[in-house]
Amino acid sequence: MNVSVAVPAYNEEKFIADCLMSLKKQTVPCEIVVCDNGSTDRTYQIAVKYADKVVRESKRGVAHAFNAASRAAGGELLAFTGADCIVPGDWIEKFLPEFRDRRVIACFGPVHSTKRKYWRTLKYYSIFHSVITRLKITWGISDANMMVRKSVLEKVGYFDPKVQIMEDSFLVRKIRRYGKFRFLRKNIVRTSPRRFEKEGILRIFFKYFTSLILIKVTGKAGCKRLTTVR
Repeated sequence: MNVSVAVPAYNEEKFIADCLMSLKKQTVPCEIVVCDNGSTDRTYQIAVKYADKVVRESKRGVAHAFNAASRAAGGELLAFTGADCIVPGDWIEKFLPEFRDRRVIACFGPVHSTKRKYWRTLKYYSIFHSVITRLKITWGISDANMMVRKSVLEKVGYFDPKVQIMEDSFLVRKIRRYGKFRFLRKNIVRTSPRRFEKEGILRIFFKYFTSLILIKVTGKAGCKRLTTVR
């Protein structure tokens, strides 16, 4: 199965090189597709050095960026991560066996911090992800560490561009009727805790929690975008 990795990026010159280098070191080769979402720094110039494809999307928002990268990707399976993330060398390799079961349409893994200060915080958040996945709620998934069949994404029209927060959870709600999900608790991606550092842990969790409740109760997601953190 061919794999493409979609990476949205907006003014990520401090992080994107490390992210893309970790993708290039995968034990299973993958196509790397970056979407430059209107960057004003050197993000685009750095991306073209490492990625197989770099597309540009003028409409701001992570959903728009993910969709542009996804449509340009040639893989049967689409993996997603953030430009400020570092993935382990066997990241893709660990996901692939799950997709031998044709009933499985998506796999997810935990997202931990690159800084020790926030290891415990994100570890607890990952436990929360694991629990709600086992309960078949599957709405608290992070698009910083996921792999989905592209055919299923095409059926549902990819990410909803109107959703600016919890776009990943809203996508899961749309695709869940097409098959099964798997959560691989040992397939860990590490990300920058910069949002926690700028906005605070409690405020971030409140935003995500209220958005999850909104999705669960109304079937809709809020359109308010998270504060840009750079």
